[in-house]
Parts: sequence; C-alpha cells; structure tokens
Amino acid sequence: MRHLLRWTAAIVAILVLLGLTQSGMLASLDRRLDDWRLAATSRPVSETTVVVEIDSQSLAEIGIWPWPRSLHATLLDRLMAAGADEVVFDIDFSSSRDPFDDAQFTAALERAGGYAWLAAFAQTGADGHLHFSRPLPEFAASAGSVLVNVLLDPLTATARSLPVSATDEYGTIPALAVQLARNQSPLPEILEVDFSLNLADLPRLSFTDVLYGRVDPAMLSGKQIIVGASAIELRDFFTAPRYGVIAGPVLQALALETLKAGRILANWGHLPGVLIVSALALLLLFRPRRANAPTIFAVLAMTSFLGEAMALVAYAQLSLLVSTASLHVGLVILFGLALADNGYDHLLARLAAQDRLRFLATHDAATGLLSQQGLMELPRTLVPQVLLLLQVQATDELRVTLGHDVVEAVLHQFAHRLGHAGFTEVARTAPATFALLRGDDGDADGLARTASQLRTSLSGEYQADGHHLHIEVVVGYASGAGTRSELLNQAEIALIQARADRLQTRSFSPADQSILDRQRQLDRDLRRALGRNQLRLNFQPQVDLKSRNVIGAEALMRWDHPELGPVSPAEFIPLAEETGLIVDLGRWILFEACQQAVAWPSPITVAVNVSPIQFQHVDLAATVANALRSSGLPASRLELEITESSRVTDPGRVHAVMWQLRDLGVRLAIDDFGTGYSSLSYFRDLPFDLVKIDQSFVRDRTSAEDHRLLAAIIELSSKMDKHTIAEGVEDEPTARLLTEMGCTYGQGYYFSRPISGENLCKLLSQPHRQQLIS
Repeated sequence: MRHLLRWTAAIVAILVLLGLTQSGMLASLDRRLDDWRLAATSRPVSETTVVVEIDSQSLAEIGIWPWPRSLHATLLDRLMAAGADEVVFDIDFSSSRDPFDDAQFTAALERAGGYAWLAAFAQTGADGHLHFSRPLPEFAASAGSVLVNVLLDPLTATARSLPVSATDEYGTIPALAVQLARNQSPLPEILEVDFSLNLADLPRLSFTDVLYGRVDPAMLSGKQIIVGASAIELRDFFTAPRYGVIAGPVLQALALETLKAGRILANWGHLPGVLIVSALALLLLFRPRRANAPTIFAVLAMTSFLGEAMALVAYAQLSLLVSTASLHVGLVILFGLALADNGYDHLLARLAAQDRLRFLATHDAATGLLSQQGLMELPRTLVPQVLLLLQVQATDELRVTLGHDVVEAVLHQFAHRLGHAGFTEVARTAPATFALLRGDDGDADGLARTASQLRTSLSGEYQADGHHLHIEVVVGYASGAGTRSELLNQAEIALIQARADRLQTRSFSPADQSILDRQRQLDRDLRRALGRNQLRLNFQPQVDLKSRNVIGAEALMRWDHPELGPVSPAEFIPLAEETGLIVDLGRWILFEACQQAVAWPSPITVAVNVSPIQFQHVDLAATVANALRSSGLPASRLELEITESSRVTDPGRVHAVMWQLRDLGVRLAIDDFGTGYSSLSYFRDLPFDLVKIDQSFVRDRTSAEDHRLLAAIIELSSKMDKHTIAEGVEDEPTARLLTEMGCTYGQGYYFSRPISGENLCKLLSQPHRQQLIS
C-alpha cells in the first residue's frame, strides 16, 4: 500500500508538471530565466544589417500619414546611391494609392535593379486557407517579395520565431531573413530568432535622417537595409525575450543576423526538464531510507544549478533552446513530495512509537505478556476470578553468576510455557514474578491441585546459551469476587507467606491480611513514634560471673503504642530494617543511651546494638563520635554490639568502619556469635573485644554435647584474647557452669530483667551489687 501511494504521488506530480507547462503557467518564470541566459550569452551582430526606422521623429517632420510613396522612392534612390547592398521595405504595398506616387515608386524600384524587396504578409482567412497580401503587381514586377510574418507563442503572445517561407497557389515566398542571408544549409520550417544578439550593436537610423541626407553614406554602403515602422503610433511591434517590446523591422533584422551568424536554433522546450524530473522521481522512489530531507534538498539544488548551467551551455555552444522552468518547478514539487514522504515516514514512525508505547504501557517488553498495569486495565467482569502468582526463585543470584541475558532467556522460556497453561490472561508483574488469571469455578481443592501441578511442571531444568539451569517456583494464589487489584494483592501476600514458611504453594488466608495490615500500621506509626516520644530505653544489666558485680548494661528499645500497647522489638525492629527506618532509630538509641549512661552513678559500660543497615547507609563512625561528644560519655564506656547479616552487601565497608570505631576507643562486640553468618575469620580480621554467645547455646542446654560446644566457643575466644558474655542465663547452675568454663560475663533473667534507666540508677547506687537475681 505504501509503495502504491508513493508511485501514485510521483505520477501525479509528473502530470501536474506537464499540466503547468502546457497551460502556460510557467511562462513568466521561463521568460525571466530565458532573459538571464540570453544576457549571459550575449554576442555581437555582424553590423552588415541596418534598420531605417519610420520613427516618431520622422512622423513629426513629415507631418502626414500614410506618406506619399514618392518619399519611399526618394529614400530608395538615396540608399542605392549610397551603395546599399539590398533594401527591404517592411511596409504594406498591397493596395494602390495616388497613381503618380505609385509610378514614382515603381520607377525607383526599376532603378534599384532587382536589389529591392517588398513585404508580403500571409494570413489565414475565414475559410481556413492561407492568403497572401502581396505587393501590387507593378511593384512586384521590379522587386521581389519576402515574407515578414512573425509567429507568436499561443500561450504568452511572445514573438520568438518566424516561418522560413509560405506557399499559396501563386508560389512560395521566402522569409525576409532567409532571402537576404541566402543560407545554403537546410533550414527547419520554423526559424528561432537568436535574442542573445546584442541589439545595442545593431545600426538603427531615422527615416528622415537618411531621406534628408543627414547620415554619412559610409554607414549605408555595402549594407542590407530594412526599412520599416518603429513608431509606437504605427503599432508594428512585438513582445520578445530579453528586450521586451521591439519593432517589427528590428525583429526581422535580428532574424537576419541569426542566419548570418549560422545560429540554427533547435527548440527542445520543456522536454529535458520534464525528463530529468521524471528520472529523479524514479530515483526518489527507490532511494535508500537513510536519505534525509537536507540530503535530498542538496541533491535537488545541485540538479537545479547543473540543469541551468547545462541549458546555458546548450544555448551558447549547441544552439539548443531549453526551457528550464519545468525543471526548477518540478524539483520543487519533488522536494515537496520528499518532505511529504519523510513526513509520512515520521508519521508512521510516530504512530508506531505511540503503538509501541501503548503496548509497553500494558505489556512486558521482553516477553510480550501483559504487565501488571495491563493486567489491572483488562475489562472489568462481574464473574469471580482466581489469580495465581508464580515466582521464579534465586534469579538475582543467577544474574550475578550467569549474566542478565541468560536469566532473561530462561524467563522468556518460562513465559512461553505459561502461555500454554490454559489461563485466559498471563502477565509478568515483576522481573521474576508471573500472574495467571481465569474465572473461578468455586473448586478450592481443584485450584490447589492446579497450583501444585503448575509448580511441578514449571520447576526443573532449563537451557539457555549453553547453560543448564535448575529453577524452583513458588506459587501464591487467591480467589473470589474482589477486584483484580485485590486478588493480586492477596496473591502477593500468599506468595510472601509461602516463602516465609518455606512452602511451595500457598493460598491466601484472611489472617494473612490481618498480619499485613498490622505490619503496615506498625510501619506507619513507627515513623511517628520518634517525634511523639513513644519510644524509650530499658537496660538489662551485665555481670562479672566471678564477682557477680554489674559491669555494664545493654540498651534495649521499647515501644509503647497508644492503641496496640507494648510492641515487641522482635516485631518492629525487623520491620524497621526492611524499610530503612532502622537508621533513624539506631541514631536515636545511640544518642539516648550515651545521654543516660553519662549520668549513671557508676562508670559501667553501656552496650548498644548496631544494625548492619547502619553500616551501609550512614557514616557510623562520625555518628558515634557526635554522640560521645554531645553527651560527654568516655569512649571506653560505650560498647557497640554488631551482628553479621545477609543484609550486608559490602563486607569490606563493615570491616573498615569497625577499625574506625576501634580508633575512637569504643569497645566492639560480636553479637549472637555462633548463629547466622558468623565466621571464624572474624577472630582474625575484625578488631572486636568481646564475643557475645547467643542464648540458643546457653538456655536449656543440658546435654554433654551442648556443654562441649559451649566450652569450645569459650576456649576459642579465650585463646584469641577475647572476653565472652553469655546471654540467656536463667539459673544458678547455668551461671556456675559458665564460670567453670571460663566465660567472663553473663546476662539473663537470673541476674535481672530489663529495667528502666531510673531503676538502673537506683541499683547502681546500692553499696553492694553482687549476686543480682531477678
């Protein structure tokens, strides 16, 4: 279709150009271009042709018109006496007047001895036949007849050419220029006048100046003389190229000079321009797509320049008349078509881009599946639906090890399989998460089986780029008459709970929503808790296991929610770490603990937990330094408890920050040692002072294996010159056992539950602080 439109436009353009040339609408431009070319190729005349003009001066001197033919006789005698070669009268002598004057003129013609010529005019009569206005027979007997007809352009009425002869039943009459030039070369039927001849060089004399002897005879000797009217009153004038309005005798003289110069002009008209434009139109039709508008403009402009230059050379050197207006106008039309074509390309590209944007707004670019937005924008339905959310596990780890392209190729295969799972709509809602949507038939057991079957069929081996990958899929699903947004939200909750519970498939439960709503409320309210003074610190004493004296206290955050009551740190601390709020909470704990500890009656240490997130998002060393400086607490009394975590993405940064903290003089402790991501390399690489043994190794551990493991941790720490503190000490036997194993410090309910700062101050004010028992 596009190809057909382009061809149609090109053909229409050529037809329009032809119409313009045939209708004369390009005549004005052609005339200006012709005038420029004629002036640029100006050439001199031979100076053997002289025009004697019946001008306004002559009319004024003689005073009457028509003149007596005796004046023409006298002029002829003077010209022949001056040695004129030939004399042509471009005057109508086809009718008789005064017999005496006619006789005088006849006698003068006879005296000219056959070197005088009289004008004959050919015209088409009402019957459609050609008729001549010939000189009177008595005149024609002594002088030859020459044709002085001029051809006018039917569209512009411009005189550019004349016929070389005309024939009727009485014979053939040659044109004036042909007769006087006596050219032996074959001539075309139409003689094109060469208007590049410089008219200013053509001798032009007034009739009365010659008649009354005011002209040097040398100017007439050996010349071919054309006598005719140039006065505007006599109306023998034509519109001609380059010179505008010129007299008929002058036009005849230019035609004569054309033949004398051997300039047989051939008029090719608009044909070359139309052919060039047609050829360029074909080139544009098959042009490469990379040809842009400026390039096309440059090519067309160069073609226009070269075309004009070639027309100039053709006229000057090859005697060829070429009209270039059709070329220039055609090139403009082609450029317009090229712009329209490019505009159409841009329009198509824009429409394609808009279609692409509309597609991308509702689809996933990589797989072509619906996006989450597209899933939400599906037409509404009142029919209950089910939505299954499938998540491919461990894709982030695979991207790191195998690269993004490999993982995307696997996910593309996964999406292709989903397309054949029998669901009406399939969407990609996250990089590794896909949603399946269909109507709900009310069969909950069937839905559970479908989820399990999908998980089984989609998990397993995949191949991409030479790699064999084993992937696992977790499915969360929901059903009901709610909106798709609600179904997606419920399926996401089910998926989160499935991962948390390490299940392969899980259905949404209303209890899940309650848990999520509570988490959202806690997240919202926790952000306000700092400004509303809802947070406070409790302190749990830490004791020397040998002396049972209090040597420190761990700062523990408490949140008294105005509606929910006390909220456990085990609930809101992980939430704060997930949302990043732990950074602000950690800063508050640090400053608050230092402020309270500096006022304690005994210079014991205060232990503050530091989240791994704080290492990643803040300048922890600067924050600690500010807290110590603002509170006045000595650095040796501050102990920072650090837990290694999977949230740490830059272990090198953690190590560097710990060395900065050590340089400040604060004490460092590894919290919950023996669990999570703790490594023996800590003993070698990290500058900590204290190992805090997790309570899972202490509380209710009575077997010999438990005791041997606990003893090994304490012995290892001791050999690495690290103190140890055991959490979860809840009875005297445990405290005694730890003491026997060499553990340095203890912390637990046996010594004291967490207490307020005020109660801790009272405790520290007592003279004896041994054997603290809750």
